[in-house]
Amino acid sequence: MRRVPFLVLWACVAISPPLHAQETFPYRLDPWLEGGLTASGVALLAGAVAIYQGQEPFTPEEIAALDPEDVNGFDRSATENWSTAAITASDVLVWSLLAAPVGLAIATPGSRQSWTLGAMYGEMLLVTNGLVQLIKGVTDRTRPYAYNDDPEIPDELRFEVSAKRSFPSSHTANAFAAAVFLSSTYAKLHPRSSTRKWVWLGSLAVAGTVGYLRYRAGKHFPTDVMAGAVIGSAIGYLVPKVHEIGSVEVMVAPVGDGTAIGLTWRH
Repeated sequence: MRRVPFLVLWACVAISPPLHAQETFPYRLDPWLEGGLTASGVALLAGAVAIYQGQEPFTPEEIAALDPEDVNGFDRSATENWSTAAITASDVLVWSLLAAPVGLAIATPGSRQSWTLGAMYGEMLLVTNGLVQLIKGVTDRTRPYAYNDDPEIPDELRFEVSAKRSFPSSHTANAFAAAVFLSSTYAKLHPRSSTRKWVWLGSLAVAGTVGYLRYRAGKHFPTDVMAGAVIGSAIGYLVPKVHEIGSVEVMVAPVGDGTAIGLTWRH
């Protein structure tokens, strides 16, 4: 497991070449687009907070009544897992991967370009975590470790509200969001670079490892991990995509006594 971080380090090194393979910077910021993405992320997080305030942790009676046989066959094996080493490794890997796009922004010449990439990345993380946390609150799914009677699992962990926030995996969602964001923007900035495929392979391998470790740790079911990967990948791809020059136009037009705001997607 200790060799895996080298993939992250390699990905960080791979983003260091200067921007030379294109004539113009491919991304742009638009006040309406940035406002919409930011407002959406904040609204999602606010909704999640509102739901969490009404949640109560498990009682001892509820924990005692949990039965692994009630879990579907595909996910049931996760109820037998517990590993503090996997928890620590997943934390290290996800934070390493989250830092990689920051390195891309720093390595991109020009303060405006760096700011653009940084703003896109911040919006992507805001929307990703807002959506994931909202879904966690709505689904209220019990984590695998709550079913596990392993004496090494701290009792207090079972009686935290977080024991009801299994679906989807936020670690996996953030890992795949960062991996896809890093890889897609790197490929766009360096369209002729031979390292593009290695950035894709390396970052996705690390993200996949994060997902496996969350399962091995007993923190998530396989379906939690799969859902997190899909959500993170989709948002990690779409946020930079809508910022590409010529891909989306934000239109503001008067309608009656009000104003209409619309998006036009260009293929």
